[in-house]
This record gives sequence, C-alpha cells and structure tokens, in this order.
Amino acid sequence: MAKGWKINLFLLLILIAAAAVLWWLDDRDARRVQGEKAARSVSAMVPKSVVRVQFWRPAAEKGKEGTTVTIQSQESGSDGKGKSNGRWQMVAPDKARTNDAAVDQLLTILGESYDQKVSDTVVNPAQFGLDRPDAVLTVHNKEGQSVQLSLGQIAPASRKRYLQIGVDGPVVLLSSRAIGGLLQNLDALRDKRLFAHSSGQTVQRITRSRPNEQMIVTRGQDKPWQLESPLADMASANRVDGWLGGLLQASGTAFAAVQAEEAFKTSGPDWTVVLENGEGGKETVRIQRQEGKLLAWREGDPDALVLDGYLAEELDKPAMELVALRPLGAHGIPMKLQITHQDKTLTTAKENGQWPKPVWTGIEEILTRDAWRGVKPKPHGEAWLTIIAFQDKEQWVIPFWKEGETMILAPSNRPVELELTHYQMEAFMDTVKALFPAE
Repeated sequence: MAKGWKINLFLLLILIAAAAVLWWLDDRDARRVQGEKAARSVSAMVPKSVVRVQFWRPAAEKGKEGTTVTIQSQESGSDGKGKSNGRWQMVAPDKARTNDAAVDQLLTILGESYDQKVSDTVVNPAQFGLDRPDAVLTVHNKEGQSVQLSLGQIAPASRKRYLQIGVDGPVVLLSSRAIGGLLQNLDALRDKRLFAHSSGQTVQRITRSRPNEQMIVTRGQDKPWQLESPLADMASANRVDGWLGGLLQASGTAFAAVQAEEAFKTSGPDWTVVLENGEGGKETVRIQRQEGKLLAWREGDPDALVLDGYLAEELDKPAMELVALRPLGAHGIPMKLQITHQDKTLTTAKENGQWPKPVWTGIEEILTRDAWRGVKPKPHGEAWLTIIAFQDKEQWVIPFWKEGETMILAPSNRPVELELTHYQMEAFMDTVKALFPAE
C-alpha cells in the first residue's frame, strides 16, 4: 500500500510539472506575440497624452486645396455659460464646438499595430499614393513631441492601406479597420448636437421665444416645474422633461455657411431657446426657417447648423401641452368627497383609508390622474356636475361641463381648464350613473 501511495504522488508531481511547463510555454508565446505587436505599433505616443491635433483632408472638388483643422485639448467641465466643453475644442480655421468621440476615434490609430513594413524610406511618394494623400494627421503631446501620419492609397491586390509614419519615416500596411478614423470628413469632427447640455437634470429655466410670444418654464432646486409665461401655473414634470429631452437629443445633419447677422437682416429668428442652470450658466440657440430647412445658430459657432424639419413641432410646443394635467395637482389624495349632480348631493369620507363603496374610487381617479390636455378657460353654462374634494382643513371645488363629445373640468384656483380623454369621459359617466341611478 505504501508503494502505491508513492507511485500516485510521483504521478501527481509529474502532472503538476507538465502543467507548469505548458503554462510557461504559453506565457512565453503570448509575451513574444505581444512584444512583436508592440514593436509594430504605429506610435509610442498614447492617445491620452495628446494635447493638440492637426488633421488635413483633401478638398471634395479636384483642383482645390484641402483643409486643415486644428483641435486643442481643454479641461473638462463648464465654461461658465452652462455648456459642457468636453476634452476637445476646434480652434482653426474657426473656433467651433467639437465632437469628442470623433476626435478620440481619430487618435485610435496611434495604438494600432501595422501588418508589415513595406519600405524604410520613400524615394517615390507616388508609388504609395503619398504624393496626394487621403489624410494627414499630426499629433502633439505636452512634452513637445509630435508624430505625423500620412495615409496613402490601397495596396495592389489588397484591401490594406499604405501609411507613412513620420515626415520621412517608413511606409507600413494597415487594415481598413485600423485607418477608419482617418477617413472621417472634417464635419464629423464638429459637434452636431443642437445644445451642448448632455443632461436636462442641471437645467432649471427654459425660455422659448417666438414672435409676439414667450414661454418660460422654471424649477428650483428639488422643486417641480412651474410655468411662468404665458400663464402662471403648475407644469407637468413628465411632459416638460420629455420636451426638454427631445430638444437635448436633437442633432443637425450638416452645416451651412450662413452668418446670423445676414440671416436676421430682414426678420428675426423664428425661435430663440435659452437654457439656464442654477449657477447662472446660459446657452442660447436661435433658429430660423429658410427654404424649407431649419437653420440654427449656436453661440460661438461660425456658421449655421442644419436641422431636420420635424423639430419645428417640438419648438412650437404649446404651453397648454406642458401644464399639469392632474386636477388636484400636488394636493394629494382626497379624504372626503362631495358630489352634486341634477340638484342631488352625495357626501362620503374614507374609513381606514378606504371608501365605503368601491364606486367612489372612480371619482377619486378622475381627480388624481392626468387628463388629456389643458385648454384656455372660456364661459360655460351651469355645471353638469360639481365635485368638492376635502383634505384636512382644505377643500377644492371642481365643476364639470359636458359639451357634445367632450368633458371639461376647471381645477380649483388654476388659470386653465382640463379636457378628459374619451375613455376617461365614458368611465366617469358610468361612475356618475352608478352614484345617481335613474329613478
């Protein structure tokens, strides 16, 4: 038995030793492959160290010179005007908001590894398409070091591209995936979002101005949205957040070389939208219809952003679509109800948080759920029905009018009336019939 135990231990040691040898060989191969890949790296400069970028692309039309854009790194945060700067800022040929993701994609080539070296020197640039390159990228770091990369033509019988590393450096081959960032249009490096705000959580005031009208929606810290103009009323948090989110997600499709001063010579903007945060930061965008398009001028941009026409509907959002649609608003749930209909009055109160009869739940729901839309008050005849809701020592009187296929109610102490949906109207009338059965 002792001999068998020693044999098993010996075999186990052999197995462990074999596994260790295999692991060492595998690790050695992995390090060798990694070392070879590092040796074939396009540049030792890492993207995070880059502080300045110059990117040249040829002109779309033959015979015209290409354009070089210069982009500089800047500290992330706010510039004091409520705009999120991000890391990058285009400074030439004009200062313009910059698409950080596109610049980061441009810099990914620094960490790529080329497939093979074609030539250490370039005697005939035309041989590799470097006499008329498709792109030239020059990057600089804080230490004053720079790297120039020139993108040549597609290699014969291959989908790979020639890339020259350095002004007089070697030519290598890279896959089409690796050089994808260098094929971006210059416009792709510009931020096409209508607003620089990335989140509506910091916005505390929205001003939308149109000719002869201004709508203002505000909220304080940890306070709900309120309409200030054209009427003073509670606003619907869901609807305002949805509207604001739609504006913040809006993006343009291109840029138009139209100056704001020229566009507003004969008439002002059709819309001016101002977003403000709680620290006084402000972002203003002016928008005008021109030849079936929407052109937007953002602060600091040299030209206009072209927007899809559908955004006009969001920009024209009526104030009545943003009012709070719950008849009792933030007053909570009633603890006592009184309803008058056809000269009859019924009164009931909750007992242990429950109504004595389930039918009263339908009355509570019509007061505590959103109606369909807000409408401007107008003269009505005698109320079809009146509800008085009580909570503690407060009460709210809410008259209802049935007018054809619609039902209107007037929330207590508010400058608007609310219209019920067809489904709400039908369900409410059934509830009223149950409370006031025909004799």
